[in-house]
Amino acid sequence: MPNKRTCPVFLPGPDLDATRNGCSMTPLSATLQTLVATAALVGGLGLCTQARGQEAARFAIVDMGNIGFSNTATPRAINNRGTVVGDTFDISIGRVRAFVWRDGVVEFLPSLTEGFSATAYDVNEDGEATGVSYVQMSVQHAVKWLADGTAIDMGTLGGEDSFGYGISDAGLVAGSSDRPDGVRHACLWENGQLIDLGDLGRPASGATAVNESRQVVGIAGIQPFGNRAFLWEDGEIFDLGTLPNGAQSIANDINDAGVIAGYATASTGERHAVVWENRAIRSIHRPAIGYESLGYAINSMNQIVGYLDVDGEFDHVGGFLYEGNGPMVNLLTLLPPRHTWRQIVTGFDINDLGEIVTYGDRDGGSNYAYTAVLITPVHPTLTLQGPQPGRAGTLNGLRVTGCTPGERVSFFYSTHGGGTLVPGCNHTDGVTLQLDDPIQIGSAVANQNGVATLTRFVPIGARNLGDVLIQAVQQNGCRISQLVVERFE
Repeated sequence: MPNKRTCPVFLPGPDLDATRNGCSMTPLSATLQTLVATAALVGGLGLCTQARGQEAARFAIVDMGNIGFSNTATPRAINNRGTVVGDTFDISIGRVRAFVWRDGVVEFLPSLTEGFSATAYDVNEDGEATGVSYVQMSVQHAVKWLADGTAIDMGTLGGEDSFGYGISDAGLVAGSSDRPDGVRHACLWENGQLIDLGDLGRPASGATAVNESRQVVGIAGIQPFGNRAFLWEDGEIFDLGTLPNGAQSIANDINDAGVIAGYATASTGERHAVVWENRAIRSIHRPAIGYESLGYAINSMNQIVGYLDVDGEFDHVGGFLYEGNGPMVNLLTLLPPRHTWRQIVTGFDINDLGEIVTYGDRDGGSNYAYTAVLITPVHPTLTLQGPQPGRAGTLNGLRVTGCTPGERVSFFYSTHGGGTLVPGCNHTDGVTLQLDDPIQIGSAVANQNGVATLTRFVPIGARNLGDVLIQAVQQNGCRISQLVVERFE
């Protein structure tokens, strides 16, 4: 028996082969053929101003694919052009490789020494990236990849190892390096110079990010023990403190306005996601959705993503999104209905468009078979009216308004929410189908009023499918409708 997900709900018409794709289809009667050809019927079905179906979700989740022929890809950063960098264990060659992902296409970045592993941690607007690469067995150096992929060894403070973790649009790199005495210090690579950023009293520190104002954040040891978040600016390093009666803190990211994201321990010992503004700390943790939370990245809109320990139990983890002064939310709640993702493990980075990179696993998959994903906002500029009359066993009409007159509009459906890139369109423009394995129902040309209509027969069996997800795309001009959820009576 054919898989229901591959069988169209909307039959394209009487001329379709009754056994196409292995799906059982009952040809339309001559009467129905006449009705389909009647333009007045299409217009009649499109008179309602509100869709029967429910609108759902403002994000799509795009599976970035089997990068490196394994399910271990980690997407660590994304810029405002939608370029993603990270690393994966490539089982075909048996080592970790740094990668760049652009609109579904993956390229691997070279290591400093051929045949050795490399990891990319951050990327700027010009496509320059930073990370770490082995230069010989057990020796790692910070690396800067130019936009053309050229790898540059950033050197060290005189010791053995160094690491690049953050890169600004001006090309400054923040990270850490060993000194000749073996102590590891936060450092900044600027115009070919390597600057030691110092420490907070105990000889150990590391930088995690740098902004366009040359402010650097990270973590440093304090006396007599413990670690604190720091801010370095104008040649001075400052202890950012922690939550009241807490012991530890770390700063993971800083935006161009100087707002810092990270986490700190509360008086009870749990870790809470926090922000620092003007060096003042504030918890953004929400106990209602998690036992612990860690802030990893912040964008120019003060949106923060990070890790969420849901209940303190093993393998009950997730990612979160915090928006301004709103509540922290679990990333799973942002996904389209009927998605197949069991968990989103964390939120690694968020760009100024609100796009998030992370990884997750699907329902029914093996444990720890994590797949790299992009969670991207969708910005509808078309308005889709759900199927009218919304009943199986009869003709149903779809109507979308706001189209460009004379342009063709395609209608898609699926029984599973998710995300699919639209060829020729940029996800950074908010144009991504919120459907997994979308099936095209048909297409129509918009009239002079910018209205496109389509009529199809819905088989009686559609009643058994539960919620059906429908969306429309005008590919020329890259315009998309909201997602509509319909359950046929």
